[in-house]
Amino acid sequence: MRRLEFLITQVRNSTDNKDVNGISTSEIVGYFNDAQKYISTLIFKNNPYADLFKVQVEYDANSTGTYALPSDCFSTNAISMVEGRFAETENNKGYARIKPVSESEFSYIFGYITRNGNVLISGQNEIASLQKIRITYFKRLPTLDVRQAKVNAITSGVSISLSSAPSDLYSMDDHCSAVDAKGDQVVSNIYFTNSAGSTLLTANTAGVTTSHYITAGSNSCNRSQLPDECEPYLLDYVKQRIYTRNNYDDANKQMYFTEQQKEEIISIFSKNKKDDDTIPITDVGFLFF
Repeated sequence: MRRLEFLITQVRNSTDNKDVNGISTSEIVGYFNDAQKYISTLIFKNNPYADLFKVQVEYDANSTGTYALPSDCFSTNAISMVEGRFAETENNKGYARIKPVSESEFSYIFGYITRNGNVLISGQNEIASLQKIRITYFKRLPTLDVRQAKVNAITSGVSISLSSAPSDLYSMDDHCSAVDAKGDQVVSNIYFTNSAGSTLLTANTAGVTTSHYITAGSNSCNRSQLPDECEPYLLDYVKQRIYTRNNYDDANKQMYFTEQQKEEIISIFSKNKKDDDTIPITDVGFLFF
């Protein structure tokens, strides 16, 4: 997938929005994010086990049995599996699945539940022998944004100096991400406290270098993680939004993808999974808008 700036240029050229009176870049960025969300939801609803969404994260076991779900998790029950690695023995040298249990079972059966954005492991005797926890979950794709500014210098734990004051960043969010030259996210969830200027006051400088660019949003990037095959559908969606933006009657009736296009998008991921569908994802309805 190309960086967002190239996609925006293509949309502007094909919709006659190249002059100063054209649609603002920030509005077009919003349309691209709507397009990505629509496509992602379409894929996720039909194949929530697509590898595009699947991520594994490991934790060192702790005595509380509480493990925070990553911030990019789709929802609190968008979990494929939870595994534990116990003290190594001759017969048990790897990870073993921990089964989900109900709230009523949690106090007396070894297993896990999700509560308030955390995975909780029950059974103190079993917790004592745990060494690692591995959670496989389904992620929410990073939002899209243009390059707001280039990183010029970093003062560790204090600030990130930029090449120029970003015109839109401060009005959009108080969090940003750092991306590489290709547009891929390198550092997420950078919280800054100032609201103007070319220096971001932030303690979250770890991993940021002078080769990076800043994008608005705590989980953002400069090019979509959707595969290249989805690029034409992103472009088509945004063009349709532009064509109907000033005609509310048409906008309310507009189908941004034909049924054939929906089938084509779904087919890209129809066999893109590796695990059996053993744990269903139940709350996908809220993803549609």
